[in-house]
Amino acid sequence: MKWRISIYLLIIILVIGIIYQPFVKKEARESITFFPIDNNFSFTEAETNLSFRNGNPSDYDLLWKVRSVTSKRVYLRQDIAMIFENGRLNNKMTEWKTSADEIDLEKDVVSSVPALWEAISYHQGEIHLTEEKYRSVQRMSNNYLYAAKLSRSFSGFKTPKDKTERKAKNDLDEKTNKYLQQTLTQTTNFYQIDLNEYNVISLESLTDYNNKPLSGFSLSKSQEIIGKLWEGLYKNYFLGITLKNGQRISPIGSSMPFILISKDKKYLFVLFQTTNGENIQLIQYIS
Repeated sequence: MKWRISIYLLIIILVIGIIYQPFVKKEARESITFFPIDNNFSFTEAETNLSFRNGNPSDYDLLWKVRSVTSKRVYLRQDIAMIFENGRLNNKMTEWKTSADEIDLEKDVVSSVPALWEAISYHQGEIHLTEEKYRSVQRMSNNYLYAAKLSRSFSGFKTPKDKTERKAKNDLDEKTNKYLQQTLTQTTNFYQIDLNEYNVISLESLTDYNNKPLSGFSLSKSQEIIGKLWEGLYKNYFLGITLKNGQRISPIGSSMPFILISKDKKYLFVLFQTTNGENIQLIQYIS
C-alpha cells in the first residue's frame, strides 16, 4: 500500500511540475563564453534606448529598453544590460534564449535625484556550426539621458535646448566625472598602478570599439579581447562581486569600471569600487 501512495505522490509532483514549468522565470546563465567571431553572422539590430516618462516634484521614471536581432537564428542568444546613475550601477537586466535571433528587454527605472543616466548593453550569440566547432557574434550599444529638476518638476533631455538645460548638463557631467576620476585615482593608488603604462577606457566608451580596433591591436584581436572582457565582467561584476574575504555581494551601487590595457599588450586590468568603497581589481591576460 505504501509503495502505491508513493507512486501517486510522484505522479502528482510531476504533473504539478509540468504545469508550473512554463511560468518559472528563467534565471541568468552562470557564464558567457567567447568563441572566435564568425563574420557570416551579424547583428541587424542592436539598440539601447532611454526615454523620460514622467516627472513630478519628488521623483521621476525612465523607460529603459534593449533590443537586438541577429542576421540568422543561432544556438544561443543572450543580452546583458547595465544602467549607471551618476557613475554608479543603478540597475541591470539580462535574458537568454536557445535557438533564437531576437531579444527584447524593458524596465522602468525610478529615481528622486538629478542624474546623468548611462546605459550599456552587450549583445551576444553563440553559434554551433558542428558538435565541436563553436563561434560567436557580438555587438555593444549604449545610450544616455539627463534628468534634472529645472522648475517645479523633474524633466529629462538628451541634448540641452536652452541655458538652463546646458547648466544642468554641465553640473551633472562634472559631478559624474569627478566621482569616476576619484575612483580611478583611488584604485590605481591602492594597487600602485602607473597610468602612463596603460591605455584607459571607461566601460561606457567601450562601444566606440564596435568597428574600430583597440590601440595597438588588429580589429579581430580587439574583438577577441572585448568578448573575453565581457565574459569576465558578466561573471565577476554583473552577477556579483567577490570581496577579498570571499563574500559575494551585489554590484548595485558600485562604480562604473575602468579598463586599463597595458601598452606592452600583455594584459588588462578592470578597476572599480564597490558600493561601500572597497577597491576591486580584475585581471585578464592577453595571449
